[in-house]
Amino acid sequence: MQKLHALLFVALWLMGAAVVPAAAQTPPPHPAEIDPTIVEYGAARERIGATSKAALEKCEALAGPGKTVCIKEARGREKIALAELDQQRNPSDANARRLAETKVAVNYEIAIEKCNDRQGGDKAECLSRASADESKARAGMKAGQ
Repeated sequence: MQKLHALLFVALWLMGAAVVPAAAQTPPPHPAEIDPTIVEYGAARERIGATSKAALEKCEALAGPGKTVCIKEARGREKIALAELDQQRNPSDANARRLAETKVAVNYEIAIEKCNDRQGGDKAECLSRASADESKARAGMKAGQ
């Protein structure tokens, strides 16, 4: 009886081992076969990255404070473009809010960077104006909800 159980166990084990590799050999479908928009989305992200890289290369030719402002603007445009792409791909309130927040944050970062070029009272005034503009924009976003 024990021999019969052992033979039965071995037979079942071999059948299971034979089934698993056959299923494992079937490759999953390519994501593009499932949803062609995945390919379009990837191509759009690559275009955004290439555009950003070209803009950053132009910034390398600059010097001093203008260079840092240029870099902030190039990276900001990239962030906004990616947020817009996400909103286009999957329109939702959350993505719309994320896009609006990204625009406000990028504009604020650029304004702060531009203010850093100034001196004394002019710089303080510029910083307070940038902060006030950001506060207004964020209040407008909340009111728009």
